[in-house]
Amino acid sequence: MDNNRIFAVIIAGGRGTRFWPLSRIARPKHLLNLNGNTSLLRQTLDRVLPLVTPQRALVVTMKSHAEEVRQVANDLPSKNVLVEPVGKNTAPAIALAAAHIMDKAEDPIMVVLPSDHIISPLEKFLADIQIGANLADSKGVLATFGIRPTRPETGYGYIEVGEKLGAQAFSVLSFKEKPNRKKAKDYIGTGRYLWNSGMFAFRAKVLMKNINTHLPALYTAWEAYKNSPKTQEDLEKYYAAAEPVYIDYGIMEKCGNVAAVVNASFDWSDIGSWDAIDDVWKADSAGNRKQGDSFVSIASKENTVVSKKLVALLGVDNLIVVETDDAIMICKKDRAQEIKLLVEEMERRGLKDYL
Repeated sequence: MDNNRIFAVIIAGGRGTRFWPLSRIARPKHLLNLNGNTSLLRQTLDRVLPLVTPQRALVVTMKSHAEEVRQVANDLPSKNVLVEPVGKNTAPAIALAAAHIMDKAEDPIMVVLPSDHIISPLEKFLADIQIGANLADSKGVLATFGIRPTRPETGYGYIEVGEKLGAQAFSVLSFKEKPNRKKAKDYIGTGRYLWNSGMFAFRAKVLMKNINTHLPALYTAWEAYKNSPKTQEDLEKYYAAAEPVYIDYGIMEKCGNVAAVVNASFDWSDIGSWDAIDDVWKADSAGNRKQGDSFVSIASKENTVVSKKLVALLGVDNLIVVETDDAIMICKKDRAQEIKLLVEEMERRGLKDYL
């Protein structure tokens, strides 16, 4: 296939509420540096730019942090940073990118990537993305990328694989939503399930055909925007009419007959919550992980600490302690997925300055 037909779409619209208090509305997780010298968004761009030119890379983001995203993605044409007037989840955002990409190429292939994952090594990532793009092109499928589970994770969706379609590629029997721990153990025990990474490859025409079938209201709004001059007013009309839905639920789960999965060979973490830092940061001899210079612990193990101040732990295990200029968050590590509940409670109380 002609790789000049491949376009990368990076979704940078989430808030990362499970990474509060470090992740905020104005500076969400994808703009944070959690594992190196650059932000997660910049790392995502650097991973995909060996495959596509800057002219064929687009970022979809929110207006609350659009300027900082533009600074991070300053090697992309400014028009390739698409700013949503309001967040309505991933299906409208991906369709928005499709409207612009389909003006640039006859039969483009979209590779859709979240902006806040950690992936290595680069060579395996690029090879697997090429497999997914080839699969989407040759078979007209909606391809996703699955990760071999390493633990009974309850924070990820799962993909049940079917018959083999080619190198690392399989049909999809079903998509499973985030399970409880028992179900997650059962999935892993069968050897037939992969984690759903939230990365996709498909021909833009195939995507929009399925959106027309399964999300007709979104398609109608999209078609009007696609055929418009694409002014700010046209964009706002599109988002006013678009239904808020994730592509996983709105499209992928309904398209098992045209879905396929690539069993990824690269190492992957979505670092979706503070407990996932265990896979990223090095631990001391007691399993404690820290970001900051001052840390003292006695009889304490498997804790994660982020602070510019001295943090001293005595006789506590499996805690997450995060201190910023205006907030301190402490929780048990096994409840890290619930930090978003704290954010929801602050929203309910009108504590906007802390969001």
